[in-house]
Amino acid sequence: METDRAALVALYNATNGPEWWWSSNWLTDAPLGDWYGVTTDLKGRVIGLELQANNLAGSIPPELGSLSQLVVLRLDYNTVWPIGIYPGNPGLTGTIPAELGQLSNLAELRLNGNDLSGSIPAAVGKLSRLRLLNLSHNGLTGTIPAELGQLSDLTVLQLGSPSPEDPVRSSASTSGNRLAGSIPPELGKLSKLTHLALDSNRLAGRIPPELGNLSRLEKLYLYSNELAGPIPPELGNLSRLEKLYLYGNELTGPIPPELGNLSRLERFISDGNELTGPIPPELGNLSRLERLYLYGNELTGPIPPELGNLTALEGLELSGNQLTGSIPAELGNLSNLYSLDLSYNRLTGSTPAELGNLSNLRNLRLDYNNLTGHIPAELGNLSNLYYLDLSHNQLTGSMPAELGRLTHLTILYVVGNALTGELPSTLGDLPVLRYLKFFDNDGLCYPYSMREWVDGLETYAGLPCR
Repeated sequence: METDRAALVALYNATNGPEWWWSSNWLTDAPLGDWYGVTTDLKGRVIGLELQANNLAGSIPPELGSLSQLVVLRLDYNTVWPIGIYPGNPGLTGTIPAELGQLSNLAELRLNGNDLSGSIPAAVGKLSRLRLLNLSHNGLTGTIPAELGQLSDLTVLQLGSPSPEDPVRSSASTSGNRLAGSIPPELGKLSKLTHLALDSNRLAGRIPPELGNLSRLEKLYLYSNELAGPIPPELGNLSRLEKLYLYGNELTGPIPPELGNLSRLERFISDGNELTGPIPPELGNLSRLERLYLYGNELTGPIPPELGNLTALEGLELSGNQLTGSIPAELGNLSNLYSLDLSYNRLTGSTPAELGNLSNLRNLRLDYNNLTGHIPAELGNLSNLYYLDLSHNQLTGSMPAELGRLTHLTILYVVGNALTGELPSTLGDLPVLRYLKFFDNDGLCYPYSMREWVDGLETYAGLPCR
């Protein structure tokens, strides 16, 4: 117990203990189990040390390696709190002591949300009972040690951003570490792993096909790295996988049709890569898929009508590719869809009237394609729609009066088509419309009777009728 007490005192002194938010009984003669954040067993040995979000500042002392009975070590979020508030202190700095590799009973190690630097010690691979390792959102450099593949009990490995569960890609809070090099194929030996997050680093090279051996994996986050090469078809073996985030890399080649075997997959997000070839129709087998984001790649060929089988789908975003052919009428079966973005492709043909069946749709973007024909009056059935962009196509005819039923519509763009006639007066009944652009058409204009309404919009671009 005296060794344990000495280790705790070393931690207090090394991390500016007098400034901790909570430190009751520390450095007193009280039993160690009464010190804030400390848990002991019946013999008084320290088995838990939990000082997360407690304003620790300084380095982790190597003396912690002498807590031989320690099971849980949590020093997370001393720089960045889970709710995103920056407390104003530097948090934990310096390197991760290799001496932590001596904690043979350790099952949980959380050092995430600090400002630790240096490499991940290979000695961490000696923690044979470790089940959770979270080192995310620090300033760690170097490579991922292949020795981590020895952690046979590990279920969670997080080396990326602080919140990979549902990444907010536009937020600075998604910063991870600065780990480089390749993903060790040895990680494919972690047979109990359910959660692998290596996102938001500088990892390069290929995705190891050995990751396809992780039969219990539910979440795989590799986004925002510099990974190249193809998506391994072996990932199709991950029968329990629910979330696959590969976006923001340099991946090339086709989407493996084997991914259609992932019967539990809920999210497949692989935008911002350089993927080529067609969208596999096998993706239509993914009955639990909620979000399919493949925008900003170089995909070609038609949109498979099989995607209309994805009745759980909430978001389908395929913009910024080179997709051709017509929009499948089967997409009108996606009753849960709230966002459909097919913009910036090479789609042809007419806009399917069946899209009017998408009663939950809020965002519809078909702009920058080669669509022809009329705007379907059935789009007026989209009672929840707030964003409609049909710009830069080859649409003809007049604007359907039925669009005046879109009571939630806030943005309406039809620029750069061949539309004719007057704006329907029913648009003047839309209570929340704020942005309207209809210039560069074939005579589309607003009548004098709508002038006051048009002038009251926050933004509009178009001409009055002569």
